[in-house]
Amino acid sequence: MKRNAVQIVILGMVFASFAWAKSGEKTIFSFNEINGNVPDSGLVADKQGNLYGTTFDGGGPNGLGNVFELSPTKSGGWKETVLHNFTGPDGALPISSLIFDAAGNLYGTTQVGGKGHCTNTGLGCGVVFKLSRGKNGWKETVLYSFVPGKTKGVIPAGGLIFDSAGNLYGTTWAPGVVGGPLHASERGGSRPTFWGCSVPGCGGTVYKLTPTKTGWKETDLYAFTGGDDGSASQASLIFDGAGNLYGTTVYGGTTGCTSGYGCGVVFKVSPTKSGWKQSVLYRFTGAADGAYPMGSLISDTAGNLYSTGAAGGASGKGVVFELTNAGHKWTEGVLYSFSGGSDGGSPFATVVADAQGNLYGTTSQGGDAYQSGVAYELTHSGGGWTEKVLHTFTYGGGEGQSPIAPMLFGPGGKLYGTTQVGGAYNHGAVFEVAP
Repeated sequence: MKRNAVQIVILGMVFASFAWAKSGEKTIFSFNEINGNVPDSGLVADKQGNLYGTTFDGGGPNGLGNVFELSPTKSGGWKETVLHNFTGPDGALPISSLIFDAAGNLYGTTQVGGKGHCTNTGLGCGVVFKLSRGKNGWKETVLYSFVPGKTKGVIPAGGLIFDSAGNLYGTTWAPGVVGGPLHASERGGSRPTFWGCSVPGCGGTVYKLTPTKTGWKETDLYAFTGGDDGSASQASLIFDGAGNLYGTTVYGGTTGCTSGYGCGVVFKVSPTKSGWKQSVLYRFTGAADGAYPMGSLISDTAGNLYSTGAAGGASGKGVVFELTNAGHKWTEGVLYSFSGGSDGGSPFATVVADAQGNLYGTTSQGGDAYQSGVAYELTHSGGGWTEKVLHTFTYGGGEGQSPIAPMLFGPGGKLYGTTQVGGAYNHGAVFEVAP
């Protein structure tokens, strides 16, 4: 298998590789619910080395999540600044990572909030928002609110990407059908019940937002049927050089898997003279090939695609996979199958890569006896891939646990990430892994 330079799509740049020490991890910030709770998203960094992310809930009097900034201090620590607390009409419960535009404004999505009615709590159906830096701080603007019947999709769980013209692209989790059934949140816990899924599939869309003189115009590029074309995406999209979009769905595809919704797909959406055409590159079976791809894709210079499946594999505990295109036929290969033991298990997040093509990621389970998760590295040698655990998260002691978001190469060439729970107050944490 030929190795190619892998692009870190989330950052749009590639970093050098380092030798990694297993003991080089530390918690740099702990959430206490007042300043945010359950950071489900990954982080982004600006040129000054500040980190930005979102929390699913907590923060402010409404407890509907926030956008935060972490800035390095002269003493070697980190200071948190809450840029915005969501209130409901302006968005609620974000889980996706943020992106920057060229002017330094932040853009993101919230699963719910805004207009419409898509949860049992009366929250809306999700928004796309912008945060602009001003003299008096950051100002949030809702660019678009999803409404059942007006759009073919609701609950924009996935993140955003820009094209060169300034248009935004993303995915929705559920179909925008008026009167759709409620289903339990896939994230579990005491969270709202979301609207839009029905057995055997959920649906959702790939959408485009175009800036106009009066606001942003939404266009549905493709609506998933919930069948073999895929169902329920919560991942960000990526472009290739020809303007095609690539992504994953958690469900749909091959019937089966324990959910009954299907095992997920990798898909492509291509522009044509008559609109956009969707094609499925691979349908997961839930066997050794993996299942439930929740993370976004990354690509190498040859156009091969990489990500993770949260289940399936040799031990049923998830995989890191590669899709290669040879002769217009896509073939899936498993780079690593997790055992659920000390090597980790259930990788929700995609991988990131260094300039040598080594891959880095997290697992939400495995590691210690309490299934607290690990941070890992995959290196290619001798025709195969070898996993090295960079850090095993441990229960108690103020450390974070259960990372489900992708890591980020940030200041100093370190890897930065978030954990759902743990930290000093057990409301989640931000960590770094140093080379």
